[in-house]
Amino acid sequence: MGAGAPYTDRVASLTCALGPDSAGTVLSDLLRRAQHSIDCAMYEVGPSYSWLFSSAARRGCRVRLVLDDHAGDGNSDTVARLAEAGAGCRVLGSGRAVFHPKLIVVDGETVAAGTGNLVWRDAPRGHGWRLPPDAPPLKGTREWWIVIRDSPRLARRAALLLDTAWQLAAPPPKAWRTALPEREPARVGTPLPQVAPLVTRVAGRRLSLGFGRTEVRALELAAVSAARRRVLVTVPYVRSSWEVRCMVEALAAARRRGVRTALLLGAPAEARGRPLRATGVETRVMDPARSTRGHAKGIVADDTAVVASANWSGAGLGANWEAALQTRSARAADYFAAAWERDWAVSGPLEV
Repeated sequence: MGAGAPYTDRVASLTCALGPDSAGTVLSDLLRRAQHSIDCAMYEVGPSYSWLFSSAARRGCRVRLVLDDHAGDGNSDTVARLAEAGAGCRVLGSGRAVFHPKLIVVDGETVAAGTGNLVWRDAPRGHGWRLPPDAPPLKGTREWWIVIRDSPRLARRAALLLDTAWQLAAPPPKAWRTALPEREPARVGTPLPQVAPLVTRVAGRRLSLGFGRTEVRALELAAVSAARRRVLVTVPYVRSSWEVRCMVEALAAARRRGVRTALLLGAPAEARGRPLRATGVETRVMDPARSTRGHAKGIVADDTAVVASANWSGAGLGANWEAALQTRSARAADYFAAAWERDWAVSGPLEV
């Protein structure tokens, strides 16, 4: 089944969450409530999350975690902890093809897809599992996440994709026996206000899951090309490549047909001004001193929201293993658009 393939099953429950506001708490709660199984494909998992996988394994859940083939930012520590608990952990990715998805399936029924890793920097959680407005504001990167329940077809597709990744993956290298710590959160702030997750309903046919090397780009291109009212994009950076030029040209085409089109980059150090200015697409850069650093990779196109793991680079949109979840839900799109607008309001100009 290719990118953008619809799911025609029953009405699903959809939870939208932002990092650092609530996504870490939502994901932690999902993992700690697993009854039968956890399948996860993630670029990085640190000790702030590995205990949730270990705990699930010790209470009898089948746990399968596929990580990218690099030891840093807690991956090697997670491998050691999961081995002690009897959980399965493999690695995938080498050379140009980095294993970069952020995709979780719990109990074969609940699917979570997002933009950040399971490390404290990307997914802090509220003390006592509290959510905004009852939880103190959290420091962390800006992330977008969607959790889907009651969509059997989406769950089956996600489970199949993760099973394929598991079969292709290999045991971690023996050199990983030396655990490397998770990096300390740095250059991130506390965006305000912080908001609660949105819980809504959406028809199964309005959900699409992309996975692999080309499906994410196909989902994003389709959403931008179909827009008639707004295209709001947030990515950490834009780095020139054929794949990225396709996306930037799609944004420019949307602007020419009268669509409000704007691009929000994640941090000043990653901004590249001249190629973007040439398109006429309004572009700004998040300011960690006024809010936080943007690590989300998301698009709101009219009433469609796309939440992806892929950065806008040749690798992210053409070579890496990536994942994206698209929902055609006005409430979900408005939730992410409101977060985008808050970040835009405290962002800075793009420097040439």
